[in-house]
Amino acid sequence: MKKKIFSLCLTLSFAAALLCGCGSKKSAALPDCPFSELKWESSVKDMENVEGTDHETYDSVYGGTTYTYDREYQGVPGTVKYMFDQDEKLASIAWAYGSDDADELYKLYDTIHADVVAAHGESGYNTQKETNYGDVWYLEDGNIIISTMVTDSQKALQFAYLSPEQSTAAEDKYTSDKPDPIK
Repeated sequence: MKKKIFSLCLTLSFAAALLCGCGSKKSAALPDCPFSELKWESSVKDMENVEGTDHETYDSVYGGTTYTYDREYQGVPGTVKYMFDQDEKLASIAWAYGSDDADELYKLYDTIHADVVAAHGESGYNTQKETNYGDVWYLEDGNIIISTMVTDSQKALQFAYLSPEQSTAAEDKYTSDKPDPIK
């Protein structure tokens, strides 16, 4: 099951990276992330001081390392991921959850979506494909993405905050020439 969740989280991370591309905004602040206290300027050492050293790692879609910690959010056990780029700068903070119950996943998506809409208004982009749906909020301090994948074999949700350097402006959202890894 852990391999399945890991594979799904990696796929969702890649999808989030492709949705947002790279931008040029700069900020050391972090939007009101409900599952982390870190700022965009935080280092791996800062992360370990806050979260501890009991983590797993794998390659980040941003060219560095991803550090994972078990974390409950919205009463559901999941995984917080700190993704660093090749220069060891924090690129994304995400919470991921996998389930065998699609209805449970839809309810979780609705809850998280309502919270983000209450804080930031409607998203600037959403997709409602049968197997892949979600929203992107294009914000000054970095984009927020909720991405969900529901297939016969995998069901997962990822709620991610991207650093301003990894985010793209709303007007640039359709300019990526990279393929959509989830169809």
